[in-house]
Amino acid sequence: MNKKQLFFSIFLTILSYFAYSSPQGDPAWKKKISNRLQEKLKTNKNVDFIIYLKHQFIARIYDKNMSKQAKAKEVFLKLKHSNLNSQKNLIDFLDQKGVSYRRFFIVNAIAVKGDAALIEQLAAREDVAYIAADTWTKQNGYFSRPEVVKRDPPENTSATTWGIKMINAGSVWQMGFKGAGVVVGGQDTGYDWRHEALVTKYRGFIDENAADHNYNWHDAIHEINPLNNDSIISPFNNPCGLDSPQPCDDNGHGTHTMGTMIGSKDSLIIGVAPSSKWIGCRNMERGWGKPSTYIECFEWFLAPTDLEGKNPDPAKAPDVINNSWSCPEIEGCDSTNWKYMEIALNNLRASGVFIVVAAGNSGIWHCGTVNAPPAIFENSFTTGATSPAFDSTKMSYFDIIAQFSSIGPVSVDHSNRLKPDITAPGTMVYSSYPGNIYVYSNGTSMAAPHVAGVVALMLSANPGLKGKPGAIAQILINTADPKPHIDTCRGNNSVTVPNAVYGYGRVNALKAVQEALRMKKPANFSAKDVVLYPNPVENYLYIKFDNVYKDFTVAIFDIQGRLLTRHIKGQQKKLNVSGLNRGMYILMLQQENAVVFKKFIKI
Repeated sequence: MNKKQLFFSIFLTILSYFAYSSPQGDPAWKKKISNRLQEKLKTNKNVDFIIYLKHQFIARIYDKNMSKQAKAKEVFLKLKHSNLNSQKNLIDFLDQKGVSYRRFFIVNAIAVKGDAALIEQLAAREDVAYIAADTWTKQNGYFSRPEVVKRDPPENTSATTWGIKMINAGSVWQMGFKGAGVVVGGQDTGYDWRHEALVTKYRGFIDENAADHNYNWHDAIHEINPLNNDSIISPFNNPCGLDSPQPCDDNGHGTHTMGTMIGSKDSLIIGVAPSSKWIGCRNMERGWGKPSTYIECFEWFLAPTDLEGKNPDPAKAPDVINNSWSCPEIEGCDSTNWKYMEIALNNLRASGVFIVVAAGNSGIWHCGTVNAPPAIFENSFTTGATSPAFDSTKMSYFDIIAQFSSIGPVSVDHSNRLKPDITAPGTMVYSSYPGNIYVYSNGTSMAAPHVAGVVALMLSANPGLKGKPGAIAQILINTADPKPHIDTCRGNNSVTVPNAVYGYGRVNALKAVQEALRMKKPANFSAKDVVLYPNPVENYLYIKFDNVYKDFTVAIFDIQGRLLTRHIKGQQKKLNVSGLNRGMYILMLQQENAVVFKKFIKI
């Protein structure tokens, strides 16, 4: 090497140093590696991590002029094309290194296991934005989530649970809407698909002994979680094993939440939408997950696959999913990688799936306790929990915020975002549990499925709302029973709605469905085409409209929206209302896809 070549080599070295070093002296690529991952590398040769690429495709929110299936297909194809194509060079690099990996497209990321040398090489790449740990962090001492409290149920159980009664779901059933034609999804600890309250509602159900699990079930658990303090797969610790080919629940939590959404057996109805179908994804190993397991389930719900993880089909995506889980720092989620899980959630929502999330169980006495993904995200429909209470003066039950229910605002990301969005019954919720039994459980985990069930009822009443998460959310908050509260957590010392304790209030199934029906596109008639006479009326109310040859359904509600009577389909246009008390009432007339509401006065 001559002097000129030596000088040029030294120049390049110096230039490289400044190009890859920060003003503090650390290489610039090192700042792409999370502190948690750097700590892991000090004690572990090979670690699990996630590579997040710079290129991130963000799907638009298509709420208008597209069917849910068309929207889901478009978002799926654009995400897959854009994100997977941008991974090509990085995948070639990993293949050359002989490294195993799992690719994602719902967020542009790749889950990898490797050593410090590999991580340094990856961090130095221009196409890599950030590398975060995908491993659990052991804590000294015992750590558990206060999610579920169980006790033996009484021998005589009422036909429906107190939560279902509180949200007035029974009145919706009387109107003829029980969730038929709607698919609900859940990502949780898994599901006991053979439970008597769930088995016939499973979308893959064939008969009592057989089912097709393709496109209806996915297991994102590929290894034992060390937070469970064991490493051996057995019926005594993890009865499901890994990559289970059929729905299985290694904890009980998931089976309970699914029961609250759709469960029923004969006269016992534990689910808000008992005629809906369900599909599921296991994202936790005995209650513990990590970023990649949660992202994997989000991706699967966007385009469910067969059992081999192939042939994704966005047409088989659910209409609404429940997420009774959180990803705290102990599981690998922190402020440096929240945005990537939020991208995954937002892209799923953009495909038309409505996403219900539990607020958390950190207690109402501390502001800002809604503090972990996915509850903190703007497009999560975050749900707090209420408990039953008795008014001795009115001799009636009502509900108040549960003491464990987390409250807002979201301060952990400095957004001051209002959360929760809504509340629902979440204390002593009676539902299914593995082994064909039923138990009581407490938690916002139990509240969120009530809301997911209400969404299923809304979509059953008005399928035109499928794929329109923005419209669904607006209906839910507009029709919630207001729960005024002093909003000191948001700097407001007055009683107000919404507030950081109840959000916009407690969900009301009947009001939500009524509003969903009002939004139905008129078919052959509208409110101006329908005449009620005489009005005011004493004994007989007559209905006049032109479509005399088509059957219709009539329901009468009081002014508070409670269903009083429902007349079976027919062509009867004369109603006997003599048994009603004096006052104002609302008549609902439904014919095919058209629904109208008219007021009348009983004298």
